[in-house]
Amino acid sequence: CSTSKRPLKSQQCQVIPERQSLLQTGESHGLQLLTALRSFRERSLMFDFTIIVAGHAFPCHRCVLAACSDFFRAMFEVDMRERGDGSVTLDNQCPEAVSAFLDFAYSGDILITDGNVDTLFQLASFLQVSVLSRACTKFLIGSLDLSNCLSLFSIAEAYGSDSLLRSAADFVIQNFCDLSKMPDFLNMQVNVLEICLKSDALNVPGEDDVVTSLLRWIRHDLPRREKLLPSLLSLTRLHHLPSLEVQSPLRSDALLEESETCRALISEAQDRQDRHGGLHTDARPATTRTYIYIHKTEENGEVRHTFCYCPETNQWRDVGTDRLEAAVVFPDPPGCCFTSYAEKKIFVTGGCRGSCCRAIRLHVAEPSHNATEEVWCFCPVTLTCTPAPAMLKPRTMHAAVTCLDRVYIIGGRTKGSTGEAPSLLEVDYYDPLSETWCSVSPLPAAIFYPEATACGSVIYTLGSEVEVTETFNPLLDCFFCYDAQKDQWNRLVAEFGQFFHATLVKAVSNNNTLHLCDLSTYKVYSFCPETCEWKGQGSFECAGFNAGAVGTRDRIYILGGDYSPDEITDDVQVYHSERSGWEELTPMPKPLTEFHCQLISFNRYRDPWACFVNICL
Repeated sequence: CSTSKRPLKSQQCQVIPERQSLLQTGESHGLQLLTALRSFRERSLMFDFTIIVAGHAFPCHRCVLAACSDFFRAMFEVDMRERGDGSVTLDNQCPEAVSAFLDFAYSGDILITDGNVDTLFQLASFLQVSVLSRACTKFLIGSLDLSNCLSLFSIAEAYGSDSLLRSAADFVIQNFCDLSKMPDFLNMQVNVLEICLKSDALNVPGEDDVVTSLLRWIRHDLPRREKLLPSLLSLTRLHHLPSLEVQSPLRSDALLEESETCRALISEAQDRQDRHGGLHTDARPATTRTYIYIHKTEENGEVRHTFCYCPETNQWRDVGTDRLEAAVVFPDPPGCCFTSYAEKKIFVTGGCRGSCCRAIRLHVAEPSHNATEEVWCFCPVTLTCTPAPAMLKPRTMHAAVTCLDRVYIIGGRTKGSTGEAPSLLEVDYYDPLSETWCSVSPLPAAIFYPEATACGSVIYTLGSEVEVTETFNPLLDCFFCYDAQKDQWNRLVAEFGQFFHATLVKAVSNNNTLHLCDLSTYKVYSFCPETCEWKGQGSFECAGFNAGAVGTRDRIYILGGDYSPDEITDDVQVYHSERSGWEELTPMPKPLTEFHCQLISFNRYRDPWACFVNICL
């Protein structure tokens, strides 16, 4: 028996491809099903469930209810009594709201109005209809005003709407001053009042307005609220009151005088004012006025320029010439740092003694640095300059930022010749309240001429590990962040560092977000710490090298700089984060480059430049 090696024709199988055709109806299929279900309802066909509300019966289909509501889906999936009975009774619900919900379930459309939004929101929260809950929330947020913000806060709490709760709380906090004059304020829930008193963003002219409003609220229901006064008063910031003298109206208030705890709180606040006046960093921003403070000492060390800019009026003032009769000359050695702190204080740290050049490139090229450890505290209000405890190590060309009520000193150079004084790793901080210095975790790597800014409790530090020379500008290749609460440094990826020059970038904080201003390409980038990614925020018109830059809550200012040694600019530009746009402002009184640029704030009651603002207004 043998087998042929060639297959016979009859053994060969010819496969015919199967024909296929895919039908895709898209949204039309879903609309067809919805139309059919709506038709079944209109014709009372195939009902298998009934909702009973206040004696009203609403026949419907289980599949429609389960598709729209997590409440009904759970009911039909679990062996609940209602599943077998074929009906459910909804207590404390509105028949009109249930009818509107069923119309929505069968059609996908619903009209939300001022008259039905409350009952729809209640029903949607109970039945766990997320799309309807979000729609009601959006409608209520859009209707927030002084007449309903407190009631909407209570509704948000009752229905568990986090977004409405946040929006209502923000509205109350931002409109606290106007709300406190309305009758509804006197019936504010104590938990809402506590949120307001704790908030940094509370919008009031002064802390005395907060205490006055609190006393009005207490007196409205004195028998039940008087016992709450001490705990609520402790949430105010008494040490920021304009006056705590015995004869001051607030201190002589009968409610405060009769409470031993309240008297103790006031005495403690007065003691804090006496010991640390102007050094408290917890002033509510709305109670302060912020200026941009500019100071420049020319190369000869004698000619000085001091300006302040008021964002409220877009006006500059030369504060170096306006008050010559009381002028004070404070230290500004080459390579030092200016750091604003709390109210009306500027700390001047380090720098080089002698006749070092002030220009960055020339200062770096000095054969040796006679760095100093001196620290000075300057007050623009009293025009006084007092020495503070010396730094732990002499420094020049360092970075200094305020974070967590401390002044952090980062990197820089110390005494010695250029070869014997490499960039420092050491990081120290100064506590102005205790007047003490302390060392913390060092930098992961030495940074030449570091640039730093604080975003909340995090300090970002950028720079280069390579020195700048007269013919070489190093690239931005170092990027670190420091968690001041954990005392921990981390190295981040400077993903575009090869495109940036270390001495041509400015790091600023805006809305507690790091922004980098590149003075060579006129672009601004924001940094996202969660993704470690940079995002472009647009371009400004132009800015000179060595310009100044500061960030406020919602703005970034870029000021002055130079295009060449003989071409210095006085331009000022601002970036508005809320509308993502740039605007040109009133130029500085004089073109400047390589100057100190800081934000400085004053209590509105103690603002030495208030008359200047009022005249401009």
